[in-house]
Amino acid sequence: MMKLRLCLFLLLAVFSLNSAEPDATSLPIVVLLGDSIRMNYEAAVGEALDGKAIISAPRDNGKDTLYMLENLDRWLSGREKAQVIHVNVGLHDMYLDSKTGLPRHSLERYEMNLRAIFEKLDQVSDATVIFALTTVVNETQQAGSEGYGRVVRRNRDIEIYNATARVVAKEMGVQVNDLYRFMKEADPSIILRPSDGIHLSAEGCEIMGREVARVILKKLK
Repeated sequence: MMKLRLCLFLLLAVFSLNSAEPDATSLPIVVLLGDSIRMNYEAAVGEALDGKAIISAPRDNGKDTLYMLENLDRWLSGREKAQVIHVNVGLHDMYLDSKTGLPRHSLERYEMNLRAIFEKLDQVSDATVIFALTTVVNETQQAGSEGYGRVVRRNRDIEIYNATARVVAKEMGVQVNDLYRFMKEADPSIILRPSDGIHLSAEGCEIMGREVARVILKKLK
């Protein structure tokens, strides 16, 4: 009888260990870096990877590639053990000056900054780096918005800058997450916020967040 009770106790103990939720400290760390688009979908990524990864991200907006480069050390402090770093930056580089009509950063400067970002990430972390191509915008909605009242980002610029980013990423061994193509195929009219034609709607945050999580999950061990 005593042996039977002992066997039952051990069986229950093993069952409890096997069915327990994973210890949060053993989960892989995923770092999200980037501008307001990253901030839009960040919560949805966390929900999609709940129990599968720990999501970590700076509170501040990553803005453009130069700003990211200048703040990368600060943002990665304490996050060096990340398994995946997902970077989404570009929209601010392509912001059109109201006087010149030119992007904030030339294509050449954008490429130089991007290379420096990838080099820095390679130096400070062993993480798999994923670079998200810049997302689609709606120029008509920008021009009619209260906040902008003019076109401040153009899809033709985004496509040119994305093409350069793809080449740089390939050369430097960085995986590309083609959010531009995904968003275009998924229907930008649902994903974009009608009030400005750049940021994500509530539904768009969920759609894009799930896609980012899907791409990240493929790289988690």
